[in-house]
Amino acid sequence: MTQHDEPEDFLQADDVIRRLWSVICDDELPLDLRDEGIERLRVQAEDGKPYAQLLLGRLYRDGPLLTPDWVEARHWFEQAARGLPDAQYVLGKLYWEGEDIPQDMGQAVYWLTRAAKQAHPYAQLLLERQGGPSLPSAVLAVNSLLHSIGRIFQDNAHIIDGTHGQHTDRKLRRRIQEKKIAMGHKPDDHEEQGWGGMSM
Repeated sequence: MTQHDEPEDFLQADDVIRRLWSVICDDELPLDLRDEGIERLRVQAEDGKPYAQLLLGRLYRDGPLLTPDWVEARHWFEQAARGLPDAQYVLGKLYWEGEDIPQDMGQAVYWLTRAAKQAHPYAQLLLERQGGPSLPSAVLAVNSLLHSIGRIFQDNAHIIDGTHGQHTDRKLRRRIQEKKIAMGHKPDDHEEQGWGGMSM
């Protein structure tokens, strides 16, 4: 199994982990900088950051910057799988294929089902195609929809909490200013007051 078999969805990962991953994956950078990135990623993983644990597991599984070590890879995947659907999928697929670790269909189904219940699309697809235990399609669809809606709200939380003010386009501001001047206001008396939270 390689990295291209898995989603690269790190929306939940913090900026530090995303930056470290971009340094580690940048073939243009010197190896010592990339190695330093791996060590910093290891610190994040040891601090319990699930995306760091998942990425460290991938590095141990796939190399080339770390010597492939399936014991270490499985350890970090298991740590990340405590709450991360991507890690649950990876761990389930490793047990399913049984190429580098002993095949264990019980563990495979357990981890894939956990990921599928959290709307992980690859886990759902693998379970459906392989005839494994599948959840009713309607339940998976609703779960997936709710998960997507949750991400939309999370992505747009800064808009909802008001950190980005409303904007009025230039032409509308000019027309409003012209009307106020026609009504006897001074040209600049509206600048400091604003209008409904909008600056003009």
